[in-house]
Amino acid sequence: MKIGIIEVLVILSILITSGALVYKYISTDLSKDTYEFDGEQMYKCAWISEKIMSKGFPLYAQVYGKWTGTGEAFNGTVLILRARGGTLYGLYNDHIISIGGNMAYREDIAAEKIVLKPLGNTIIYYQINPVGGDSFKEIINKIENTKRPYEGLNITILETYISGILAVDSKTYTPTEQQYIRNEMDDINRGNKLTLNFLDGGLSISGRLNLNNLELYDYLIKPNKVYTSKMTIYLIVNETIMDLPKNITQYNNDTKIITLN
Repeated sequence: MKIGIIEVLVILSILITSGALVYKYISTDLSKDTYEFDGEQMYKCAWISEKIMSKGFPLYAQVYGKWTGTGEAFNGTVLILRARGGTLYGLYNDHIISIGGNMAYREDIAAEKIVLKPLGNTIIYYQINPVGGDSFKEIINKIENTKRPYEGLNITILETYISGILAVDSKTYTPTEQQYIRNEMDDINRGNKLTLNFLDGGLSISGRLNLNNLELYDYLIKPNKVYTSKMTIYLIVNETIMDLPKNITQYNNDTKIITLN
């Protein structure tokens, strides 16, 4: 089976994210008291997970347990998408799975131990005015330029997310083309919910997007022009608030900080 350029780029974006994740795990001493749970603590685990994700931090979990359908042992890293009650829902090997406690039978995984691994310790965020260009690559470059003051502060930016609306001039899409784009967007964004509005001559995209993935849309949509609303830029950094320069909020009047703990 041939792999298309979009699929190749999606795989590369996942590898880049994985590299940032490994760096985070190595460089940060996570508190076992806060982030490690046994199979009887699923409600607490789900509550902590929801709290972390509500702040905007990507959340991974190392899960130890078994598949409820076969009894086969499970030991894997899962991207957590949401938490409800005593159940976690996540992405594993491109499939959505559910994770319950050690006595679970309705969920896909009965967990004996879960170690939550949020990406980053602090989020720096700020707003920028609308930007435009002939491609998503141009939009990326203009957003990257706004990061330069922060990159000069000797901090480790693990991932960058943007939130707002992107209006795209391209073509009028047929129903099957629309569904294809929706499917590809779901794969690319892996848990970040987007709203797509298809219009005559193009579409609009709204929601939270990983900046590293934005260039994939040039291959998927082939835009003639892209223009944004005011955008909020989120820099997920490895440093704690105590490690950040005291004057970091002076680089942009709108700069604010969210802490993990």
